Amino acid sequence: MQRLREAIYSLLVITGIARILSYWHRDKLVILCFHSMSVKDEHQFWPGVFISKNKLTEVLEYLNRSHFNVVSLDDAERHLRGDIRLKYPVVITVDDGWRSSITELLPVFQAYQFPATVYVTTYYCDHQIPVVNVVLQYWLWQKPTEAFDVIFRQQQYHFSGDTPTKVSAVERVMKAFNDEEKNAFLHAITQALDVSDDAISSKQFHNANYTELKSALASPLADVQLHTHTHQLPIDCESIHREIQTNRDVLAMQLSSQKARAHFCYPSGIWSPEHIPELHALGIRTATTLDEGLNERSEHPLKLKRNLVMDSRSLNQFIVTVSGVVDTLRWAMGKTRS
Repeated sequence: MQRLREAIYSLLVITGIARILSYWHRDKLVILCFHSMSVKDEHQFWPGVFISKNKLTEVLEYLNRSHFNVVSLDDAERHLRGDIRLKYPVVITVDDGWRSSITELLPVFQAYQFPATVYVTTYYCDHQIPVVNVVLQYWLWQKPTEAFDVIFRQQQYHFSGDTPTKVSAVERVMKAFNDEEKNAFLHAITQALDVSDDAISSKQFHNANYTELKSALASPLADVQLHTHTHQLPIDCESIHREIQTNRDVLAMQLSSQKARAHFCYPSGIWSPEHIPELHALGIRTATTLDEGLNERSEHPLKLKRNLVMDSRSLNQFIVTVSGVVDTLRWAMGKTRS
């Protein structure tokens, strides 16, 4: 089935059908969603989030030589409002604020003179420890096991079950620890699993710190925007305001920047109609989801669609997606979300 799909993607590109449909969709906004660049083997562990340097270069080389026009999110917003008119506009967004997205990914974009917006979750910027659930999944991917025991400060902890169950159990134990204790407990887990602790020392699964974020903002091609404080967005009014305003206040204080924090990305791309009026009340001008597709100029600015750039997707699939072929098929089949 995969071979058949790839043959279809290739045919759509080679025959020029993708290019023709791209012309039809030339006024629509394409928003790309990256997460981070792989510095070791993360793209093999989680190809939907971490992209290899080779795949990244392949995608950016295509954009660089193609008819697409990579623009800033601010200019894209002006396009959607009708203040300006862009042809084949593409926006690059980067989720979460992973350290390697700041130190590795942004410099690659900037080498192509491509602007990029990074949506930053601030909890793991404040707490410079690995993102716990991700690093645990990484170790269990490296060393699959049904159960393991951790000895920590004369106490034994037993974890068993499938990976999500073990990860949740570890997170519950660590909830009572401070950052130093969490790091020590993670080191103890590496010993229990007999895996390297390089992922901790190299900050492979850390968020960027504020010094690194401020350094990134020295480039006019880089922008930092909102992604909640704890990567959660409940639907009750108080929690929505707390998550976004904390995120906004921390970034404003730590980055010493007057830049407006008015662009937002839903955590994991998950949104609900209940979010919309609260985002309006908070002065959010655009909000991006992970609903895939292209954006009409009439698109609701707080329901913007994006297209995931994944290491496991071929260049031809990427071309077919951004050219609007998939969007056209969704439209024809009535599979769009409003």
